[in-house]
Amino acid sequence: MRSGAIRSILPFFILPAIFFGVLALSYLRTADNYELETLDLRFKLRPQPATTDKVVFVEIGDDSIATLGRWPFDRNYHALVIKALSSFGARAILFDLFFSETNEQDKDVEAAMKEAGNVYMPVVFELDGKNRKSSLSSDKYAAITIDSYRSAVKGEGQINIIPDHDGKFRRVPLYIQDKDVKVPYISFLIGCEYLGIPQKDITFFPGKYIKAGESLTIPLDEHSDMVINYSGRWGACYKHYSYVDVIQSYMAPMLGQDPILKAEDFKGKICIVGLTASGTVDLHPNPFETLYPGMGIHAEMINSLITGKFIARASRAGNLGILAALLAIVTLITLKMKPVKGLIALCSIAIAYIVAAVLAFDISGIWVDIFYPVATIGSTFLGIMLYRYVVEWKKRLMFENELSIAKKIQESFLPKGVPEIEGVEIAKGMFTAHQVGGDLYDFLNFTDSRLGIMIGDVSGKGIPASLFMAMVTGEFKFFSGQDTRPQETLLNLNEKLIKDSTSNLFVTMYYLALDMAGHTIAYANGGHLPMLRVSNNGTEFLDVMEGAPLGLMEGPYSGGHASFAKGDVFILYTDGVTEAMNHRRDLYGKERLSAVVLRSRDLSSKEILNAIARDVKKFESGAGQHDDMTIIVIKINR
Repeated sequence: MRSGAIRSILPFFILPAIFFGVLALSYLRTADNYELETLDLRFKLRPQPATTDKVVFVEIGDDSIATLGRWPFDRNYHALVIKALSSFGARAILFDLFFSETNEQDKDVEAAMKEAGNVYMPVVFELDGKNRKSSLSSDKYAAITIDSYRSAVKGEGQINIIPDHDGKFRRVPLYIQDKDVKVPYISFLIGCEYLGIPQKDITFFPGKYIKAGESLTIPLDEHSDMVINYSGRWGACYKHYSYVDVIQSYMAPMLGQDPILKAEDFKGKICIVGLTASGTVDLHPNPFETLYPGMGIHAEMINSLITGKFIARASRAGNLGILAALLAIVTLITLKMKPVKGLIALCSIAIAYIVAAVLAFDISGIWVDIFYPVATIGSTFLGIMLYRYVVEWKKRLMFENELSIAKKIQESFLPKGVPEIEGVEIAKGMFTAHQVGGDLYDFLNFTDSRLGIMIGDVSGKGIPASLFMAMVTGEFKFFSGQDTRPQETLLNLNEKLIKDSTSNLFVTMYYLALDMAGHTIAYANGGHLPMLRVSNNGTEFLDVMEGAPLGLMEGPYSGGHASFAKGDVFILYTDGVTEAMNHRRDLYGKERLSAVVLRSRDLSSKEILNAIARDVKKFESGAGQHDDMTIIVIKINR
């Protein structure tokens, strides 16, 4: 009793535990590696967004190295590039390069920087990217430009990036705390200054967002990083110019040559100078490419600031709410619908959710989880289907056990053999479509020459039907006697069943009393199929005027009489014979039954029974038996 009670309440603890466990795994972002892959896919699938034309690249590519010699270049070339871009009217010049050692040509570079007044240089801090909190801090540099350059530039910012678990660069820390100073990411600094937003007008809310000026709000992830809104592959979104071509175009008027580039290409632009040559170290994987120049990140950062287009990841609580709603819908559908319809509905929900998530990303830059919710939808469906299968399997085991018990009950009251009366040959056969059938029969030996034979069919299956059959058989024996007419037996049995039975079951029954001394039979029918008689005069079905199934309603039962002669054959049967169907759903019918008995009337009763069974099986032609089939053959031999 105690273990049964525990089993009955166990689901009320297990199911909520599973539900909250799934939510907890979502909150902990255990599938974040896969979510990052879906983010990359969203970047690739969306149409290429419009980008600002205020950012250009000055690449130190293979052509520049082939022209100017091996890297690092003579620093006078850098001074020339600064002078060139300044003279062309560049708004800002970002060197994505480090000059960590002094050089005899530094004076020229410093002078060019000071004269231009718009040059920016990077720094890199030593950071511990593990066990991150909401923001980063460090007081030690990993790489820094020489002091003379630092004093000559307009601004300085950090370029630290901590890659995701798969090594891809997807986000940048906009600020790193250096003692009492917040050091901005260099392209964030340049973008804000381009928009006329000084650092003093920027408010930093760690792990939430940055408010820059009056109208610009920059979403941050929980680590205070800004997700990089990549526009496309390298070379597809911004203007690219060669480092050596910039120098040539600046020097061309002095040398009497035609410039390759036009000054207006750089006027008012933010110029990013960096390495893209083969074999350089500033190449990293991103959502689009395995080798993406780091200087491209600066362009994407500045582009987001100018266009106001950012990527905002839904919070853990937001994703949790979405997942909880999906779980509720999925559970309801799976429990209410049949498996195939449920699968179609869940596939539709999953597709609709994916489309909505992709559209939210494309239109508004909102990044919600896809992998975990969709995986949860599938797992929930499979889990509930498995649960339903186990439940149905247990029910089936219980049902089969019930049928086994019912079969034993049924076998206990069905006659094991057939009576032996001189001059009469009897054969019986029961062919059940299921483990337990609803058919029943009985034989009553009144005297050496008088015999009662009953056949019936109970509505329903299982133990209730078997118990009802037992009651019917017992009461039938009580009400039938050698001096009681068949119609009286059925009338009394019907009244008894109506009075005592509470199972809402009924039984059809055909009962005949055979008298070998007088060569007569008396019969009555309670809603059953009429008995077939085959004689020298042909075939006929013996039925009565009145008689409803027993146990349904009160009413009269009429009887019939007939005489018989040697060679006559009587067939009692249930509807499993005449209602057998083939693959075209045609019924076997009484005509086929009459024909097969007429052809085999000269055989023994057992052979006649076998002939009927074979003919029915042949007619079904692989369609399968769909109902119980009972046949009793009575052949008169004298």
